[in-house]
Amino acid sequence: MTDASIAEDPVQLRMMLRSPCVSICEIDDPTGFCRGCWRTPDEIAAWPTMDQGGRLEVLNRLAQRRGAKSLTDPGRGPMPGAADAAS
Repeated sequence: MTDASIAEDPVQLRMMLRSPCVSICEIDDPTGFCRGCWRTPDEIAAWPTMDQGGRLEVLNRLAQRRGAKSLTDPGRGPMPGAADAAS
């Protein structure tokens, strides 16, 4: 599924717009990103009040940060060492 078709698929869109949190919540000091979901603290704090467009913008930035080819591509996944934080 391409990113363009995601916007046309309401079920997929609703799934994408849920929080990208993966329950590995630790800010990486060098990058300032969450080791689990790749969001900044400001993006995490603003997420609950963001509209659909704002959330899509963040999801696009997260895909870039993860080195993903699309919104649904996991790319590199959580940062190295993030699994240790979840233990």
